[in-house]
Amino acid sequence: MDTRHTAFPGLALLLLGTAAAMAQVQGPVQTPPTAAPPPVDPGRISIDVEVTDKLGHDISGLKPEDFTLLDNKQPVRNLDIREIDSRNGSDDPVHVIIIIDMINTGFDAVAREREQLGEFLKQDGGRLAHPTTLAMLSEKGIKIQQASTLDGKALFDSLEGANSELRMVGRSAGFWGAADRLNWSLNQLTQLVAYEAQQPGRKLALFISPGWPLLAQAGVEETDRERQWAFNAIVGLTNGLRDAHMTLYALDPFHLGRTDPFFYQNYVKPVVNVNHAEYGDLGLQVLAVHSGGTAQVTGMDILGELNTAIRDADACYRITFQAPPADRRNEYHELRVQVNRPGAQVRTTAGYYANVQHE
Repeated sequence: MDTRHTAFPGLALLLLGTAAAMAQVQGPVQTPPTAAPPPVDPGRISIDVEVTDKLGHDISGLKPEDFTLLDNKQPVRNLDIREIDSRNGSDDPVHVIIIIDMINTGFDAVAREREQLGEFLKQDGGRLAHPTTLAMLSEKGIKIQQASTLDGKALFDSLEGANSELRMVGRSAGFWGAADRLNWSLNQLTQLVAYEAQQPGRKLALFISPGWPLLAQAGVEETDRERQWAFNAIVGLTNGLRDAHMTLYALDPFHLGRTDPFFYQNYVKPVVNVNHAEYGDLGLQVLAVHSGGTAQVTGMDILGELNTAIRDADACYRITFQAPPADRRNEYHELRVQVNRPGAQVRTTAGYYANVQHE
């Protein structure tokens, strides 16, 4: 008897509840509401591009003719390219959100995270280079501790005053406990993306987190309904992050004896259609890499991971172009940016899902 469609009969219903929440998200608590952004031409695509040398230093002063953009391997013409350097008083602001994941992290790791995050906030006399805010993922929802500020000491005081809300559903709860954590994590990430889409400027979201469950054991046993849910979530988050000019960074507080921190690499290949969608494609590290960010694993050196990720806030290039017509709804388009500089390292959005223009 073929049991592929009956092994996890309740999972689709559980995660479909998350899909409903995704459709009706609201801004995180303790954050002032803002007006919705003006309508955007759905045919215009804007992406942020990090260009560095092999040592990770920004390469500035590039001209439009130095860039080649490939959309599904085809060169795109009439690119609008501008350099954004937040160190020189750019009119386009950059904001940093540091998120502590209390859903998927144990007590000892959270304590170590808070200690090293405190060290980060107190660097340079507590003067931060970019407007920064703190947020926490918990079973009770996403909580933002304070509005963006350059005052690291104020954020540290906020961190010290926050009560740890450690997860109640541990890894010993098995598959269904993991499904709960995936549910909470994706729901709260989606709320954060929806809120940040209403804010001006570029955002770097630095998640101090081992990532949420990939539910790899579901694998080929996913039903058509579950694959459709996963695909819709992938499309929504991929396009939502790009529209919000939001880049994710997964900073893993890894410790020996834990599950393989590089297992997510099995899912980094883009999902081109619903038949290939799996829950693992929604992993934090996968979403981070696809958004143009990074997934870092350096043991418990959280301070080092924060300092490495924050360098991306200094500068980038923004490329805007007219998307070619799509033949079908949610058609995947791979993006590649080439830069005419020896040794240049380029990171940007891996791609986007297009809709038929006349829809």
